[in-house]
Amino acid sequence: MQKRNKPFTAMIVIFVLLLAACGVSDASHNEAGKDTLEVAFPWSPPGLDPHHSGRNSWDVMRSGAGETLIKLDETLQPTPWLAQDWQQEDENTWIFNLQENVLFHNGSEMDATSVKDSLERSIEMNPRANDLLLIETIEVIDEHELKIKTAQLNSALISHLADPSFIIVDVTTIDEEKNYPDLTGAFSFKEFIKDESLTVERFDDYWGELALLSEVTFKFISDGNTRLMSLQSGDADIAIDIPIDGISLIEQSSQLEIETAPSLRTHLVLYNMNSPRFEKVDFRRMIDQAIPRTDIVTSIMKGYGTESNSAFSDVLPFGKIENTEPILSVESIMTQDGWEKNEQGVWAKEGLVFEVDMLTFPQRPELSVMAEIIQGELAQEGIKVNIRQVESIDDALAKDDWDVSMYSMLTAHTGDPQYFLNVFYRENSSSNVSNYVSKPLEGVIDQLNETTEADKRNELAIEAQIIIQDEVPQSFVVHPDTIFGLNKNVEGFTAHPIEYYYIHPQITIK
Repeated sequence: MQKRNKPFTAMIVIFVLLLAACGVSDASHNEAGKDTLEVAFPWSPPGLDPHHSGRNSWDVMRSGAGETLIKLDETLQPTPWLAQDWQQEDENTWIFNLQENVLFHNGSEMDATSVKDSLERSIEMNPRANDLLLIETIEVIDEHELKIKTAQLNSALISHLADPSFIIVDVTTIDEEKNYPDLTGAFSFKEFIKDESLTVERFDDYWGELALLSEVTFKFISDGNTRLMSLQSGDADIAIDIPIDGISLIEQSSQLEIETAPSLRTHLVLYNMNSPRFEKVDFRRMIDQAIPRTDIVTSIMKGYGTESNSAFSDVLPFGKIENTEPILSVESIMTQDGWEKNEQGVWAKEGLVFEVDMLTFPQRPELSVMAEIIQGELAQEGIKVNIRQVESIDDALAKDDWDVSMYSMLTAHTGDPQYFLNVFYRENSSSNVSNYVSKPLEGVIDQLNETTEADKRNELAIEAQIIIQDEVPQSFVVHPDTIFGLNKNVEGFTAHPIEYYYIHPQITIK
């Protein structure tokens, strides 16, 4: 399909001018002896109980307060954390040796019983946790040794234990009327103001290397431009997920810099299979083919990302999927289904125009720009798209009054394809927001769940993606880089491909 760049370029120019109006400041607040850090952060967690919801657990992990048994390194390989090592006894049974001398933030010692209680509480409270582990029993062997037996073969158990859902909590105090949960991280909770901020402070009895900072404050700012201005003015030392077009403004500053990393995230378009507009696969393919991915990577992402034709990034061994052949033109698809263009050049049938509602949301501003570009491309093809911005995208998707939606998903957050495929594509999963049903796909996912050999797992993951690519329940647009704006006086910050390892003991500020 020939690309049409004029409305696209105009949109980007306007966007840049609006950002430029914010101004660039070299302000900083690196006073002598400063050992506190301020972070401008896009999301506000509902609470701090990491077992209560996925949003809670991710943000608790990002704060440096929570830890899991397993951690993923920068190559996405499982490494020891609260578990110092582990062995597989048989295909369904694992033995974990725990770190000794680990204290919860209330001073109680972490042992095998407390870890067992924490894992069982997470599984009981969070259906996602149960889907990840598939646990049959957890048994205490001795004070620092634990046995986990799965109900079926779960080849991804070790990497899945790195999920923030399994942050270890002292369950004996979490239900008390005290302020905050007792975890094991290098920082403990000091103050949480819902929808405003979270402050954590150094935990002086931490089992590992003590934190260099005394406090870190996360300021919850949903608007990307406001986060950028917070960094420019010196109100924040780090800004998470800054707008792409703000990069040039940061590069003009002598006091600020950009940190990026290829992420395991995918920006995508969801189709609602319950919408009469997208029951037919040809209509989904038609929209998919109209998305100008190359232009989006170049002009919206400014090269900070790669084109996507599958859920998983190409940096993963199961992420390399061949592009499909071009499909029929929009005109061919529409006329074959009985649609004709009206006087306004819009496809119509029986007095109704082909009109779709598209959702977007403010926390990831590049998605709203993508929505407008896709809207423009489809308008030239005679398809009317109405964009509706919502504050909570997940709440909006739970309703049926939408046709398509922009979305963003960390699709391999444990470095493995199993979890995403299970929760996003199974018929009865609450995360199957597209309402997509495919028994052949579920059969491939079942095989993946029961396969241990790495090459075969990669083959099955690719086979699953080929089915998805053919059926188009979603259009995968771009794998974005993770982009952070930093004050140059911040030292030790790492742009990790996994998006929940932000704060750690080695971060400091000059």
